[in-house]
This record gives sequence, C-alpha cells and structure tokens, in this order.
Amino acid sequence: MAAPTESPAAKPPHRIPPPTGERIPLKANVFEKMQSANTQLLPLFPYMGVDAIVPCGATFCGGPYAFGRFFHSNPLDEIVLAFGTDGGNIQPGDVHVLAKTHAVHPYLQNPTSPDSFLLIAITQRESTAVPGYGREAITFRCSQCSEELVQLDYAAPALPPPAERGPDADPYPAFTTLVGTLDAANLYNGDEAQRTCKKCGTVNAPFPVDLWGLRAYVQQCRTGNAARRALDAAAQAALAPES
Repeated sequence: MAAPTESPAAKPPHRIPPPTGERIPLKANVFEKMQSANTQLLPLFPYMGVDAIVPCGATFCGGPYAFGRFFHSNPLDEIVLAFGTDGGNIQPGDVHVLAKTHAVHPYLQNPTSPDSFLLIAITQRESTAVPGYGREAITFRCSQCSEELVQLDYAAPALPPPAERGPDADPYPAFTTLVGTLDAANLYNGDEAQRTCKKCGTVNAPFPVDLWGLRAYVQQCRTGNAARRALDAAAQAALAPES
C-alpha cells in the first residue's frame, strides 16, 4: 500500500512579498561598468543593506608588475561567475562557490603577460541569518612558506535601510570589504617587521594598494559623500528664510 501523501491544501502557498520600494530594480552591464572602475573589485549596484544581494565586478589584466595576494574570510557564501577570460585559471561561464576563507589574487596562469585577462562577477548575500555574520578578516601570509604575517578582523554589519541610518550616516556607503582590505594592507605595509616572516625569515614585499585601486576607491567614496553633504548644506542655506 502506498504511503499516504500530504494534501497540497495542507501546505500554505509560497508567496513572494510585494516590493517595499527600498531597492528599486536596476540593471548594469558588467563589461561597461568595469571600463570605468577605479578598483579591481567594484560593487555594481548601490544596495548593501540587510538581505541585499551584492554583485561586484572584478577585472585583472596581466603585465610587468606583481599583484601580490591576500586571504579574505567571510561567513557568507561568495559566488564567482566568469564572464570573460584569456589565460585565466577559470573559463568563461564557470561558476564557483568560494571557500569561507579564500585567496584573493588575479587567477591568471601567466600574470606577467599583457595578453592575459579576467573579468568576473563575485556576488554575496548580506544575510543576518548566517552565523558569524558581521565579522570579516583579511590575512597576509608569507609568499615563501604561507606563515601568517598579519590578520585584521573588522566589522561588516548589515546596513539598515536609508531612512533608519540617521543624519550623520554616509548617503552613499562604501563597500566594507574594500575599506577593511585597505586598512589591513596599510597595517601590513607600514612595518617591515610585520612583513618579515618569523618562520623562514623572508622579507615580503609591500602589498600594491594602488595597483588594486583600494586607496582611490576609499578616497573617492569619502569625497563623493562630502560633496553630497556640501550640496545639501548649500541648498539649505539658499532656501533658508531671510532673517
């Protein structure tokens, strides 16, 4: 005798809630966006609040320079989709789920070749339901023996909706991962003793923050937010009633 089955009527229907209006649907061409990117990793949309899906474009091109590498720890899954590669370790159309702690580097077979390139999208979900959410870490390891040299843990809390952020919050928040990476790189670069491996004695090269665009991204985020505040102040002054 077949096992009794649960009546479909016994299950509540799955319903997608209606839009809240907080995140208006947008579209972006990742190829076009990355042409004007000021950093190797660029959020494609302005939504980074609670439960937001955050796609970022990333691009690398080989050349006569050393990219270096670091490790990123994130309790949230990060999904990689390769859009275009030549000489990369992944192929166009490949999809990968990154480990919770993963190496960040160009993923090029020959990173010194100017003909090698990689353009991918890396997407993560800002979900407070994930255990450990709100803490990330950047780690630099010895290039010779992989011994840990510097690790910086930083807060990456989910942003509340714009209406709940308060008057002092940045109107256009920077991507926390990039800010944390710059802070970790500055700590690593600032002291040769920290770049000297205590295990094998190797003095590791400074991390090329400008090649990755980290400083430019953070500085331009600060400038953009300061400019918006200046415009708001000018508008308030112009509209203020004359005394």
